[in-house]
Order: sequence, then C-alpha cells, then structure tokens
Amino acid sequence: MQNYLRLPLRFEQFFQKTRINTCPINHSIASNLHLLITTALGENKLDWDYGSQFWDLDFDIHLSGDSRRESIISSLKKQIANYEKRIHNVTLEVNVKQTEKAVGAGTQIKRRIEIIITAAISRSNEPFKFQTGFYIGPLAFD
Repeated sequence: MQNYLRLPLRFEQFFQKTRINTCPINHSIASNLHLLITTALGENKLDWDYGSQFWDLDFDIHLSGDSRRESIISSLKKQIANYEKRIHNVTLEVNVKQTEKAVGAGTQIKRRIEIIITAAISRSNEPFKFQTGFYIGPLAFD
C-alpha cells in the first residue's frame, strides 16, 4: 500500500533526516479536497488556478442560496477534475443555510456551507466520501 505525505508538511522532520509523516490515500485525498475548497483562486502563488472560484462571491449579499449553491458546485466540479485525479464518478451535494453562530455572549446569523463529495478511488474503485462545513462572510469553522 502506497503512502502519501500528510498535510501540513513538517519540514523539521526533513531537515533532521527523520521519517516524514505519511497517510493513506483516502486521507491524502480528503486533505487535498479541504485545501482546494478553502483556497481562493490566486491565493496559491505556485499555481494561480488552484482553489475555488466561489470565494469571489463570499460577501455578495444579493446572491440567492440556490445561485450560491450552483456556483459552488460548478467551481468544485471543475477544480476536482483538474486537481484531484485520484477519484472518479464524483458527485457533489452542497447545502447553503442561514444558521445562528455563537459570537461572544450573543449569536449572529451566518451563511453556512455544507459540502458532501462522494466518489470512487480510481486505483481500487473503493468508495470515498468527504464531508465538510463552514461559515462564509468571512470564512469560519465550528
């Protein structure tokens, strides 16, 4: 079984000539998907096209939930096809919700994006599922 480098990379292990942390393919794919989703286009200085285009619409208060959902699905399908070739038969489920988030002593209404990606790992045809959720405007995790 082939192992992949675990993110985030710990360069002190490299410089100390010790074994660098690795992970199985499903963890590596999940890490790359998380990074792909949470990176805005142009943020990766080595590849300006890496990331998700929907961050350009993060603060657009006039965009409906359905339009935002379609934008996210369109962006992610394209980016997964380009940057995560270890999976195929990719399906995306995206939900955009208005939820209350605790802020200090009170609560605040925020838009929450929930993303579920199901696919098959190309090498073994093993089922793969990745699920994440976060608040936008600005980005925040639970």
